[in-house]
Amino acid sequence: MKRTLILVFALFWTSVPAEVIAEEVSGLYSGQISVADQTEESRKSGVRDALAQVLVKLTGNSSIMQVPGIQEAVSNTDNYVAGVGYKSLPAEPGELPKTELQVNFSRQAIDHLIRWAKLPILPSDRPKLLIWIVSDDPESGRQFVTEQTLPEFTQQFDGLMQQRGMPYRLPAFDLEDQLSLSVNEAWGLQSKAIEAASQRYAADGWALVRFFTTATGEARGAWTYQVAGGRGFNDVRAGNTELFASLAVNDLVDSLSGQFTYIPQTNADELIVHINQVDSYGDYQAVISQLQKLELVQSLNIFAVNGDKLSLTLNIEGSVDLLESALVRSGRLESQTSQAARFSGNLEFNWIAK
Repeated sequence: MKRTLILVFALFWTSVPAEVIAEEVSGLYSGQISVADQTEESRKSGVRDALAQVLVKLTGNSSIMQVPGIQEAVSNTDNYVAGVGYKSLPAEPGELPKTELQVNFSRQAIDHLIRWAKLPILPSDRPKLLIWIVSDDPESGRQFVTEQTLPEFTQQFDGLMQQRGMPYRLPAFDLEDQLSLSVNEAWGLQSKAIEAASQRYAADGWALVRFFTTATGEARGAWTYQVAGGRGFNDVRAGNTELFASLAVNDLVDSLSGQFTYIPQTNADELIVHINQVDSYGDYQAVISQLQKLELVQSLNIFAVNGDKLSLTLNIEGSVDLLESALVRSGRLESQTSQAARFSGNLEFNWIAK
């Protein structure tokens, strides 16, 4: 039986160290869907699919459209659309021209829907992933997979990650990578070697997707991860490799995203946040801007300024731990909060000026 096995090591975030810089993901309220033509029927169908794509990106849940009441709530998509356009896509020789429907949705309308339905929110401030790919094929043997060695797989993987709003990059695969991590070490799941090789990219967690293709074309495999002290695992089967990649990536990202989402609350919780080393008016403006752009922060008020120490009250919709993690991941704040202070709703940080 001819078999093809592929391992995907997706280095994800854990208890994020200070040097890990989160990436602000844009385009979360926009969807892109391939359509057959520019007819009204294709437009309506495409807008529905684009809205589903946006809700998946915002909630971190690929099954969000199956939540009771959501299909009915979005039945009139015109209530959410801010703008629609078309883009011609390049076609292979002999293929019909392809068209992409690009839909921008109203942030206000979408946010109202999410809060009304009490859907989870995956903040836009998301760590960037480092992706290692290794293949084992009876004909070509073991090798790291790149855009050159397996372009169809990497292209599909890129599309899936973009649809989920998950920023990532591939390793450089330069001499330093080759000396740091061998193909056999990667294939043997030697986590210490993988972690050491990933340090130059500031990666601090890992996940694995494994599958093989049977002689009949069926794809079977599993994914697993170890992130932030937690572990996950699941089996995945699909009729072919392309479908397997979609199922595995969505399942994996769903599980990982669940650690960072929050349910917006009707009554926000108030916290006291102290920020040290705010030495100038420019620092002050940067601190306020950093806090205001977080989806978790519903409102903020400044109640004291003492030397270089800025004290604020924040109304938040998520948990204290999630807020603290988001602030540290920004790369601009270093936590100085004790466990006792955290329980009492008092957080303290040092501002990192840039």
